[in-house]
Amino acid sequence: MSGSGGDTWRMPRIVGQTVAENRDLRQTALLNAAAEIAHEQGIAAVTVGAVAERAGIARSSVYSYFASGADMIADILVDELITMAAHLKEATAPAQTEEEAVDLWMRAALQYVIEGRHAFVRAASTADLPPTRKAQVNGLHHAMAAPLLRALRHRGETEAMRLAQQINAVVEVCVRRIEHGGDVETEIAAAEAFIYAGLADDLDA
Repeated sequence: MSGSGGDTWRMPRIVGQTVAENRDLRQTALLNAAAEIAHEQGIAAVTVGAVAERAGIARSSVYSYFASGADMIADILVDELITMAAHLKEATAPAQTEEEAVDLWMRAALQYVIEGRHAFVRAASTADLPPTRKAQVNGLHHAMAAPLLRALRHRGETEAMRLAQQINAVVEVCVRRIEHGGDVETEIAAAEAFIYAGLADDLDA
């Protein structure tokens, strides 16, 4: 199909049984294209034009689904955070004690990140998201921390939020050490020892 001036674009082979299904398939194709570009070239490379070209959809059609590249990034980010929040909730469900819940949360968070499943979230942390999407992302970060916060509060910690943020910081340091060649189990054991020493001191204070 040709437009004015001889420019051409190809209609992607995205065919659903209904109009709604076709729209969902196109939206998914755009998000997949955006994720691929972000992985290959970085978040800043995710633009409407680049995504349209990668997905094989006319640039003008992209605006029927997303207002901007940042809007696409936000959608991918929200989906990933929802997945991670569910993963952390499920991982801590079998815990019989608050200490076990803290340990399971930390190990689940570490495993998720080490496997590379959190890479987009880390990369997207510098993206300039629309204000409404920022609020949504912040809410999902709270959902991710909810199992940890619940365990700390049940344990009697009076500064549960502060401790949860500190535990998250320990997890981030542990991940960086593993990424630089540290042994996974050694680093996890060291992180656990550090966290539990801090928790014990906090209760004794």
